[in-house]
Amino acid sequence: MYKTEGRIDDEAKAQVHEAVQPKIIMVVDDDPIFRRITRGYLVAQGYIVIEAEDGLDGLRKLKETPPDLVLCDLSMPVLNGIEFVEEASGAYPSLPLIVVSATEDMSEVAKALKFGIKDFLPKPISNHEHLACAIESTLEDTENTVADKRDFSSQWFRVDDGGDMPEERELHWHLDYLHKNPNAAKELLHALLPENDSSQGAWHCSYRLLQSTESLPLVFDYTWLMNGQMAFYIIDSASGEDKGVGTTLLVRALFHDYLRNLRSMSVDLKDLATILERGIGCSDCTERVSALFGLVDFNDASLSILPAGLDCQWSNGRKKMHISGDVMLGNQCLKNFMTKELQIGQGCKLTLHNIGSSSFSFDIFTQQDLYEI
Repeated sequence: MYKTEGRIDDEAKAQVHEAVQPKIIMVVDDDPIFRRITRGYLVAQGYIVIEAEDGLDGLRKLKETPPDLVLCDLSMPVLNGIEFVEEASGAYPSLPLIVVSATEDMSEVAKALKFGIKDFLPKPISNHEHLACAIESTLEDTENTVADKRDFSSQWFRVDDGGDMPEERELHWHLDYLHKNPNAAKELLHALLPENDSSQGAWHCSYRLLQSTESLPLVFDYTWLMNGQMAFYIIDSASGEDKGVGTTLLVRALFHDYLRNLRSMSVDLKDLATILERGIGCSDCTERVSALFGLVDFNDASLSILPAGLDCQWSNGRKKMHISGDVMLGNQCLKNFMTKELQIGQGCKLTLHNIGSSSFSFDIFTQQDLYEI
């Protein structure tokens, strides 16, 4: 009995020790002044800080002392930030990385997004409370077993595992930054677009998007599911006026978290739309937008469409249909009629046209369809 109590006491002490163990932050930056200021602030917050003067030095020190989180600059000599992020994310897939960018040009940040960075901060950091908030939120999220599947949009809105609605958070300063820098916002939204062509088994999908560079873009995203389905959405970020970026990122976060929590169940577009509208209603940085949601079921070669402010044309080589949805997402879009069981067996094309602004086409086909063309 006494031995058992002693063992429990030892375990309790170990848990307390682990709980109070300070987190290790690695700062990878070639600017010694930035490193010194950042180190001083983080140490004052109770973190242990490791400094690396470039990407190569960072990779070397990752092997010596694995940190809990990495802050990484993009513009560095020897091994730049993109190369470092690519190497680090490949070798340490569970290691959260936050990128620090000193430019409004989001092209480099966009490249880093492809490697699953958890957040990005504009440099110089004028308010270190923003840095602390980003680090705390990322570390908290990393403790979740599904954290490695989340990207920065879920990080900002912090959708939990149960699919509950996002709470108001201090991270909305990101959206203020993007609102004040429209070119950065456009590049970020463009960077969210997936690969143009993809396939799974006998089925192939391809999309083409042409649009004006003057306004916020039309954003398309899709996910192949293990149950033989594909879910996708299209959102006109410009339709949300000055809150279009925030709304688009919210839709992205809720869409992917909804799918991740499905497990083996089938997608319900009405449930998804309900979750999205609740999310828009409880956030002060979002607005109603024009969108469209779709579900491809490859098991019975069918397509379902729920319009939410965007009209589209469907065809499969033999039949055509115009699908309209006047009610926008965020304005009770379930009032729109959902079209089900559109056949994709002979090849399917979904098109949207906004004259003078954008043109979108989405093709779903099999290899046999190509032979028959």
